[in-house]
Amino acid sequence: MIEYSIEAFRKNAKLVLFFSVPFLLAFAIPLLSPMPTYVSMGATFLRTGSMFVDLTYFDVGLIFVSSLASLFLVSFAIVSINLVIKSQRTMTNIRMEVIEGIEKYTMTIFLLYSIALVLSLVVLLVSYEYQVEGLTTPLFSFLISLVLFYVPAAIVIDELRPTEAMKMSLYMIKNKFVLFLIWLILGFVILTVLDVGFVFLASLHVTWSRYAMLVLNSLIVLPFLVILQTQMYLTKYTILK
Repeated sequence: MIEYSIEAFRKNAKLVLFFSVPFLLAFAIPLLSPMPTYVSMGATFLRTGSMFVDLTYFDVGLIFVSSLASLFLVSFAIVSINLVIKSQRTMTNIRMEVIEGIEKYTMTIFLLYSIALVLSLVVLLVSYEYQVEGLTTPLFSFLISLVLFYVPAAIVIDELRPTEAMKMSLYMIKNKFVLFLIWLILGFVILTVLDVGFVFLASLHVTWSRYAMLVLNSLIVLPFLVILQTQMYLTKYTILK
């Protein structure tokens, strides 16, 4: 499976890198907004504790708009990469399908991610009120990530409706849990190794190290993990294993 993914990345390197640029833009947007952010493991994270004391209503509005812009770019990149892998694994030429279908798929994924974001914010606000955000917020994020894990692949490859795609995501995780676990472990190991490396560079006062990590993860690591995720989804078709 990992070998398939590496080969798919190699064969489609130009297209994958091109469609991965939105990942880079998506992670850069929070850094340019008034969000209380920090960079770790190649991603941009929000300091939720600072949201309730340091930000004005204008800042909150700008953060919301920035988050939506980032989500849209992420959705576009994930859909595009899935279409590239669909073309390769099914041995079909879908250039016109990419042009015609990318908008529809992207808007569907974007809508689902936006709903997940809003629900996460609601859970955060409610749990913050009761001082349990350290438990409920990560737990909710983990559960919603299970529901959405295979959704992009299900929508792009099988053209399932959102509700059907979410059911398929849970079905795939349940019936192919080992693959899901491999994806989690591999992603964690890759990101941790890179993070340690760039922390070491930062300790040497290499000021550009965190930005270099964002570029590397946006253009290489994250696209590879998306490809691996799609390849895992395709194992539901025995002929494509």
